[in-house]
Amino acid sequence: MEFIIGQNNPELKLILASDEWPGVIRIAKKVAGDIELVTGTAAKTEVMQPGVTPDLKAGCIYAATLGHSSIADLLMHKAEASCITGKRECYVFDTVDVDGGTALVITGSDKRGTIYGLFRISELLGVSPWVWFADVVPEKKDNVILSEDTRFVSKEPSVEYRGIFINDEWPSFGNWTFEHFGGFTSEMYEHVFELILRLKGNYLWPAMWTSNFSLDGPGFSNAELADEMGIVMSNSHHEPCLRHSEEWDLVKGDDTPYGKDWNFDKNREGLTNYWRDGLIRNGKLENIITMGMRGERDSEIMGAEATLKDNIDYIKEVVEVQNSLIRETVDPDLGKVPRMIAIYKEVEKYYYGDADNPGLKEWDGLDGITCMLCEDNHGNMRGLPTDDDRDHDGGFGMYYHFDYHGGPVSYEWINSTSLKKTWEQMCEAYEAGVRKIWIVNTGDLKPQELPISFFMDLAYDYDKWGISNISSADDYLKIWTQEQFSCPGSDGQVHTGEIRKLLDDYMYLNLIRKPETLRADTYHPFNYGESKEILKTTRRMYEQADSLSRIYEGTLIHDAYEELVGFPVKAAANLHFMQTCAGRNMALARVGCLSANIYAGYIDECFKRDAELTDMYHSLADGKWSGMMSSEHMSFMNWNEEESLYPLRTYVYPYRKPRMIVHLTNADIFTTGEDWTRKTLVSTDCLDPKADTVSVTMENGGSSDLEWSVTSDREWIAFSAEKGTLKGVFELEIKVNRSALDIPEGNADIATVTISTEVSHVDVMIPVIGNSTRKNYIPVIPDKYVQGRDYRYPGYDQLCLVIDADAYDEEHVTGDAKYVILSPFGKYGSAIKAYPVTAHFEAREDADSPHVTYNVYAPEEGDYELTFITAPSNPIDGSGRLRFGIKAGESPYMTVSMVDEGYMGGENSCAQWCRAVLDQEHRKNVTVRLHKGENFITVHAVDPGLVLERILIRKSGTKPAPGYMGPGWRFDR
Repeated sequence: MEFIIGQNNPELKLILASDEWPGVIRIAKKVAGDIELVTGTAAKTEVMQPGVTPDLKAGCIYAATLGHSSIADLLMHKAEASCITGKRECYVFDTVDVDGGTALVITGSDKRGTIYGLFRISELLGVSPWVWFADVVPEKKDNVILSEDTRFVSKEPSVEYRGIFINDEWPSFGNWTFEHFGGFTSEMYEHVFELILRLKGNYLWPAMWTSNFSLDGPGFSNAELADEMGIVMSNSHHEPCLRHSEEWDLVKGDDTPYGKDWNFDKNREGLTNYWRDGLIRNGKLENIITMGMRGERDSEIMGAEATLKDNIDYIKEVVEVQNSLIRETVDPDLGKVPRMIAIYKEVEKYYYGDADNPGLKEWDGLDGITCMLCEDNHGNMRGLPTDDDRDHDGGFGMYYHFDYHGGPVSYEWINSTSLKKTWEQMCEAYEAGVRKIWIVNTGDLKPQELPISFFMDLAYDYDKWGISNISSADDYLKIWTQEQFSCPGSDGQVHTGEIRKLLDDYMYLNLIRKPETLRADTYHPFNYGESKEILKTTRRMYEQADSLSRIYEGTLIHDAYEELVGFPVKAAANLHFMQTCAGRNMALARVGCLSANIYAGYIDECFKRDAELTDMYHSLADGKWSGMMSSEHMSFMNWNEEESLYPLRTYVYPYRKPRMIVHLTNADIFTTGEDWTRKTLVSTDCLDPKADTVSVTMENGGSSDLEWSVTSDREWIAFSAEKGTLKGVFELEIKVNRSALDIPEGNADIATVTISTEVSHVDVMIPVIGNSTRKNYIPVIPDKYVQGRDYRYPGYDQLCLVIDADAYDEEHVTGDAKYVILSPFGKYGSAIKAYPVTAHFEAREDADSPHVTYNVYAPEEGDYELTFITAPSNPIDGSGRLRFGIKAGESPYMTVSMVDEGYMGGENSCAQWCRAVLDQEHRKNVTVRLHKGENFITVHAVDPGLVLERILIRKSGTKPAPGYMGPGWRFDR
């Protein structure tokens, strides 16, 4: 049984009954447009006259909603669709035998079920949900053949309400919609509604900074259209009873029935009238009604003098009045009216209460109301339902963020949230029972296309994409890339593999440091080679993305490529490159290096390129997206763009005499090697038995060329060059021939390398530890190579053992509790997390908890400092702790919390949290005693939510060199 869509079925029709939902008929027409877009065949949409019961015709598509279409019973019988009766948002999609051939039948359990079934046709045709909002052109096909195994019965979505919040919409989204649609109108919102439905979503918080959804359609048309198309509307966390924040300013006043004060104590009657009128206006449409009350424009409602009990009682009184109004105006049975209260910012305190004041969570007045929880505005969960909470009547929702306007620093430009982090955190929420509502702040919606798609699919089909699929994010990226870029470039090739790599790299780059928070001093200009790694990586990313731009230029997919890949990748790479150049420019200029001028030139080029990329984006699709990329994003010094500074450029004049400037390539100690100021450079790199190379950078800082030569007092030292003419910058590689060493394990020798010119000479001392095949050897500085001897030692070094958390030697599993490897993940590329993700374990060495053990070798007995690096997670159980247990060497078992007492995730007043979300990590130092030889370090799971990424081990009393990424990091994980 085949069903053909395309040129071999030119009489194709989509047939629906006249009593079908108008929104379903509207979507059928959009699907007909998709058919023509792919096949070139104009499909017709036919609405049957009332009372007509058709004989199903071959080559036609029939769609009906159970209980709301006069042909529904016929289709249910033909397609054996009774299995979806009474279910939520389900459909049966099947081909059936009819006289003369095959018909395609779509039967929906409700309005959205039928709509999702219709859009399944578009999916099978290869039409992306982003066909309009990202100009994704599908591959052209003469015919698409649906075979006999086409039958598909959808299941109920995993999360009941799945949607987006268009927020922080100025200047980008706001400028765009006013330029192209004259405002936040129904003409614009129809595209948003369609996108949500194509993504199998059903829920929207509309833009609200300066707009009024129910007034701007014009008039009520936005709300009416949303209801027609099956979009469940709600208002943001501080807009109760279906009225918009901006509405209050339009109607308040002493001479109105609403009064002037947004304060229930002072203006009870006025606010009651205001809310009643909102419920009368919108209440009969499909909504989730926001309950409770916050201050005007997202602020606290009561003054600082109010007690916790005052605030709790205030919210209770407000909710009781609102429930009464809903019974009066919407439905006497509150159980039939979806409602939610946002447990956001200060309301969280009122929800939990304290030892003396039971919070709202203990109050039966919230029965039937969904408690909308929120992460910390930076994608990290805070409080999640405990075992005792999960049976709350009304369930739980989650307000998540891909965009945020607020402290410590706003991020509103391009995507800076990785799919893997979204997966890890939202799975944690789902496993904790957050399954009623998922809503994500998408900012301007573009360019968040990829994370929005993943978020919505994860919510729709958690069984497929959720916690049981450890490679979910990687699998999804591969499939999503193929769906958007099936069309070939001008070279006739499909480049999905390259595109997937670029998208993965750009998300990782922005995860390491969000673009708005980047400054010239983010990456150390020399230490650990991190700035060189960033420069190399971002140059490569930009060039690859730009190469594909040229390949796609003039093709059908060009605009989609630039919107989804080209612009965000190049813009992110360019910004990181520019800021890193600014750091190197300043550092090199301070010591007179003429190469500073090269970096100054790069800064200028990048700054101009940033504007050119924005102009390019605004010109795409004949200017369709003009205004959409207007958000500031450079060098924020405060929480927003105010007082932000563009990178400074410093220029250096050449010294009038010959001058050589030398430094260790990956360290920041410089010397010119002149008689009175000469410094001896010391590289500790080869005190790690795995290391055999030291790099030294030589630069001509004068006005004429210099002849140079290099020698050493050890035969086991070799050079990449032994002499030359120094014109600009030269990197000298010094190689240690470890096979020629005659040094016992644990002992060291020291080589002196001398670089000479006619005007100076520089000694580089290279202590080298004997060879060792020990795994996880902890490099240490032998006693005779310490600060205060006859050479310049900066007081810090880059020596330490780096252990990635997933590189454990042993693991202990207990029942279904175990550590699971997440890779790629986080700032350093991999991590481990204890499963089940909501489980608590006893903080005892002998507890039956999952744990992992790392074997390390200490070359000498003593105290060692262990630095644990975790994801910037927050406590999720209300304890205020994020603990793990550790047993290391000769030290007793101890319990360590990654967050300090008084830590408050999401609070700008909490410096530790601010640092964590900016740096994308928590760090905690622990001192332990190790004996000489092999030692065991065991990490025990205790509190849920902790994700361990790395362990750094160094000898106590030494100071690590400053850096952002630190030792052992390279971009390609």
